[in-house]
Amino acid sequence: MRIGVLGTTVATGPSGPVSLGGPKQRALLAALALHRGRAVSADTLADLVWDGSPPPGVSGTLQGYVAGLRRALEPDRTTRAAATLLVTEQPGYALRLPDDDLDTADFEAAVSSAHTLVAPLADALCRGRALPPGSPDAGGLAALHDSLDRALGLWRGVPFAELGDVPAAAAERARLEELRVLASEDRAAVGVLLGLHATVAAELDALTRVHQLRERAWALRALALAGSGRQADALAVLREVRDLLDEELGLEPGPELRAVQTAVLRQEQIATAAPAPAGDVPVVPDPPPAGVETHAPLPFPALWPWSLAGRDEELAALTGLVDQVVAAAGSSPAFVALTGEPGIGKSRLAIELATYAAEQGVTIAWGRCSQDDGAPALWPWATVLERLGSQLPSAADDDDQAAAFRAWESIVQTVLDTAERAPLLLVLDDLHWADTSSLRVLRLLTEAVAQESPARLLVVSTWREHPVPTGALAEVAEALARKHALRLQLRGISAEATAQVFAQVAEAEPTDADADTLRRRTEGNPFFLVEYARLAKDGDLAALVADGRPPAAVHEVLSRRLATLEDATQDLLRTASVLGRIFDLSTLAEVARVDEDDTLDRLDPAIAAGLVAEDGVDRFRFNHALVRDTVLSGLPQSRRARVHVRAAEALGERSGRETEVARHWLAAGPRHLARAWPAAQAAARSATAVYAYVEALEMLEYALSSQDEDPASTPADRFEVLADLADVLRRAGRWLELREVAHEAIEVADEAGDLDLLIRAGAMTSTGALWTPGGGEVDDIVVDSLRRALDRLPEGDDPRRCRVMLSLAGETYYGSTPQEREALAEEAVAMARRLDDPALVLNSLIRSTIATWRGANAGQRLEMTTEATHLARHLGDAVGLVSALALRAEAAGELGDVAALEECLVEGRAQADRIRHVYAQLFLGSLAVSWAAMRGRFDEVATLLGELDDLAQVVSIPGTAESIAGALMMQSLWQGGEADVLAVLETLPVDGFVPTTPPLLTMLCRTGRLDDARACLITHREHLDRAVDADTWYSPMAWSMAAETACYLGDLELAATAYELLAGLAGQTASAGSGSTIGPIDMFLAMAAHTTGQDDLATRHAERAVELCEQWRVPLARDWCLRERERLGI
Repeated sequence: MRIGVLGTTVATGPSGPVSLGGPKQRALLAALALHRGRAVSADTLADLVWDGSPPPGVSGTLQGYVAGLRRALEPDRTTRAAATLLVTEQPGYALRLPDDDLDTADFEAAVSSAHTLVAPLADALCRGRALPPGSPDAGGLAALHDSLDRALGLWRGVPFAELGDVPAAAAERARLEELRVLASEDRAAVGVLLGLHATVAAELDALTRVHQLRERAWALRALALAGSGRQADALAVLREVRDLLDEELGLEPGPELRAVQTAVLRQEQIATAAPAPAGDVPVVPDPPPAGVETHAPLPFPALWPWSLAGRDEELAALTGLVDQVVAAAGSSPAFVALTGEPGIGKSRLAIELATYAAEQGVTIAWGRCSQDDGAPALWPWATVLERLGSQLPSAADDDDQAAAFRAWESIVQTVLDTAERAPLLLVLDDLHWADTSSLRVLRLLTEAVAQESPARLLVVSTWREHPVPTGALAEVAEALARKHALRLQLRGISAEATAQVFAQVAEAEPTDADADTLRRRTEGNPFFLVEYARLAKDGDLAALVADGRPPAAVHEVLSRRLATLEDATQDLLRTASVLGRIFDLSTLAEVARVDEDDTLDRLDPAIAAGLVAEDGVDRFRFNHALVRDTVLSGLPQSRRARVHVRAAEALGERSGRETEVARHWLAAGPRHLARAWPAAQAAARSATAVYAYVEALEMLEYALSSQDEDPASTPADRFEVLADLADVLRRAGRWLELREVAHEAIEVADEAGDLDLLIRAGAMTSTGALWTPGGGEVDDIVVDSLRRALDRLPEGDDPRRCRVMLSLAGETYYGSTPQEREALAEEAVAMARRLDDPALVLNSLIRSTIATWRGANAGQRLEMTTEATHLARHLGDAVGLVSALALRAEAAGELGDVAALEECLVEGRAQADRIRHVYAQLFLGSLAVSWAAMRGRFDEVATLLGELDDLAQVVSIPGTAESIAGALMMQSLWQGGEADVLAVLETLPVDGFVPTTPPLLTMLCRTGRLDDARACLITHREHLDRAVDADTWYSPMAWSMAAETACYLGDLELAATAYELLAGLAGQTASAGSGSTIGPIDMFLAMAAHTTGQDDLATRHAERAVELCEQWRVPLARDWCLRERERLGI
């Protein structure tokens, strides 16, 4: 098993990649790998995995993840066999792996080993000395180079990515990064000794840009440039580092840099390795024919310090053409046109191509057009000819058009003659700035090549797609099309590629959400993206993205483009920028107070410039969010506010534009607060209707903050916004926040003195719940408000009284007897029926099911939820239907009604997914785990657990951690992992929300630790008795486990008690709500009867248990029952 943490955490086994589960489980493995085999306490692991803020009940969840990792890493480990990779060791856990099976250890060992050999060579190389005696020959150095290549290739991204910025991970990242730089320097030194000067120069250009104070890297870069025949560039690099050291540190260059400078000035031969022994000499291509320069400097800019991302297909197509050129496999020269908007990466792609071509021995001739008006004619061709050892033809005395044509022919012939002798890549960059003569030469080149022309020529041209080419450039585009040129129109890179570039520039891994935001913000334009990444390196990414001002470099580029437009167009764009990234013609015309035809006329230049694009009929969009931001930043705030007012008024009567209206009123300034918060509330309701809960919450937060500043806002106004907020939080599964909102709503209702508002506030935390509210506690604030409301209501049938009784029954679940709650619930349901209100009846049935939840009334709950399901369908109540289906599935599961269970699971999960009901998704997912596990469908279990883990990241529902821990334990239990379940239980508090003493005792017994079980029973008898005495949703499982414990320990009193409690539940499942099911209750009745000496009775129960398992189609539960029968002899 090999573990990789130099990037996202991965594992590879003999059969290939291993599924490690959800992000938290991968983070746990990363945390263990961080400690390199040392034992780590559970508290430390929790802090690492949850970034210092572990949730309540984390111990059980952590143990569940440990069990999951053990199954993933050792799938062939037999039941109850000790783990050998992820082991339990005081004070917690340790990851036991050979060093070469952990990529960080492998990387460190490889780098350290290589550095021992390379260090003396690099010292001699950079100090101008002879290589030490016994230095490796070329073959040995090639092996070292390959070793360092392999080590550096282990890096796949940010190490320990799942651990975020926790200090321990950050410190280890810094140490590993230092080793990576050292390895890069060592590889560069070996590359220089092997004569790989051009490649090394390109690599070190990137390295020295990022690590600017590493003198060794600068020295090697200068040597590599000199070795490439680029002495002038080498001296320029040495001047650059000298200035840098002086400015940053006030230091002179060290001895290595001084020695290299002397060597370059003297044009000394760069040291190289001794040849390899005969037979080991690598095959190299024959030298090019005489006259073809091979040592001239590469004529294209150095690579950026971040890798090319998102252009794999394009680069593959281009390198394929290079391969054809090298092999002379084509029938004629090849042409390529790279087009796209500014900053999209045309030049970068061409440079990557040129780098590849240079490595293949291709001559590179690069001509870049100048943006400056004063640039000489034929400027790009002058640099091309210089590279080819020629120069522009001199002007003839008869300086006419014929002479010019002869000069153009001469340039073309020089290119073709060079390509006759050796492969040639000709790049003409930024043709949108080219002078007409330069374009004429290129067109002549396309016309001059014919079938018999050299096939070893590849011509790549780049230009911007906006404005659309005209004149000579249009003629070139047409000529290239006739030659069937490969046309690559570059678009923005993907979110995945965005994350890759950002991580390399900012040296921080963005979240998926951040990457998506950046992709949308920049449209995947690499230039814009890099500017954000550079700023984020020293600042907060979220703040940068939220800031309407683009980065300075982006702003400057866009401002220059905007300045070329007429004033009327610029004014119109400023108005459009207030409307948003996308705008429509009628709204823009109305807000700008311009006729629609005139508006179109003014937009045309912006469209031609590529700043604005049509987005359908009479719809337009700024080509980039940053274009819009640049325009908007030029509009003073006071004028901007007035445009917002006009926009809000223009859109106010248009359906479906509520969010736009709200944003405009919110931005219109303090004079318009009274219109801002109602607009935000209306926008939130529209967003809620389409399940856009994040957007709805944002609008409601705006509404509340605007109300705070609006003196005309009343308590009743605030209550309605709070009620909407509670509804959205409920739908989004954020119940902990919902309780806080309910408390504030109760205060506001009391302030207003409004009974109806008080009733609504008191019902907020129990309405829509699927589990009992409060997480094991009673909310005194809510209960008090409900009791006060009930006292103030008149006697008699009243919908309000019905709702208060339902809420009170639910909120007092953990503070009253089942009889008290059932009395309230039964009266509420009866009252709803007398009032003949179908919606109220539906609400009463659902909430009564939860308030009265216990094993003894499972049949009644199935009847109520069946009625509720039919009623919800009749009313078209989607939320009510999902709730009814979920609760009906659970009741059917308790009763062993498999047909109803499966029907409700399938439909309930589909409906919950459709309306994004996260509470129901969590409820039904945890219920499905136990049944899938009992049926041995562990692939399905793994999928379900992954979905639950994802849900746990976005919801804050009391009981979530306990539910997921229970689901994880069910996975382990039905795979024979009682020891794993026990390990989880031993970390949990015995007096928590979910009583853990019954399962703890049972797992101690099942794993053979009977003495420990007896000691635990003595220590925690009070907790066990409390769990046994309770009558809740958890009781069927608690009583069943008490029976099993009594059987193992021979406790007659406990067995008799358990039998009495379980007798009325015969035929049902031993379950704890929607989270755990451990088999048929009849098997536990058999255990209790056997313990009290009633073996005939025990046998009948055991036989019935096996029959039930067969009816329920749960083979693993049946097998367990058969094993227990054999163990007990019944």
